[in-house]
Amino acid sequence: MITLYDLPSKVADSPGTMTTWRARYCLNLKNLPYQTVYVEIPDIETLAKKIGAAPTGLRPDGVSPKYTIPIIQDHSTGAVVSNSPAIAAYLDKTYPSSGPVLIPAGTMILQLAFTDAVNEAFEHLRVPLFYTDFVMKMNDRTTVYMREKLDGIYTLTALQGEERNKMWATTKENLGKMNKWFEGSEGDFVMGNEPCFADTVISAFLWLIRSTVGRESEEWKDIATWNDGRWGKHLDSFKPYETVA
Repeated sequence: MITLYDLPSKVADSPGTMTTWRARYCLNLKNLPYQTVYVEIPDIETLAKKIGAAPTGLRPDGVSPKYTIPIIQDHSTGAVVSNSPAIAAYLDKTYPSSGPVLIPAGTMILQLAFTDAVNEAFEHLRVPLFYTDFVMKMNDRTTVYMREKLDGIYTLTALQGEERNKMWATTKENLGKMNKWFEGSEGDFVMGNEPCFADTVISAFLWLIRSTVGRESEEWKDIATWNDGRWGKHLDSFKPYETVA
């Protein structure tokens, strides 16, 4: 059994963030048994140190280690792994016969570069859409913590009217650029006919947009049709892997 440490949410079937969903997709793609243990953001560092999870970066002071989720704990091997690319690589190495290969040999650098490119394509949505929605949906303890951290840095107010239209126009432009990456592909996924880690990165962002605006919203229905319906189809192809264990 594997434990996935994730963030809880007040919204049913909508836990976590785009990064924890990458790990969840990887576990479901590999068809591995796992359980989810939810942890509030203020408790992540304590948990990580307790179970021996490595930090994933440095705090703004450039010195103090930063601990984030997703984290998985594999109770059959004793391994504790932080960060979704490292989790994907671990699952490939430890369970090679389960599901698709998430990071084919020799592609880690390319997968990470692709992840950075996708992150950049969605960067303009983080504050006005993702952060605002995140703070509203999380449990009270995390909400208070996040408001204290973000107060004075970001205005956590969702864009409306013309500003919101501009946000979606930028999204459409960036997704159009991403669509060109698939030209000449042998299949519907980044590396052909089977999904890999890079596909979970795209799916996690699309999942977050859909979760934020609502699957029945006109905004999501519009996005799902862009680029000949690529993005709606892409997320539909990941529907079997959206199980929340």
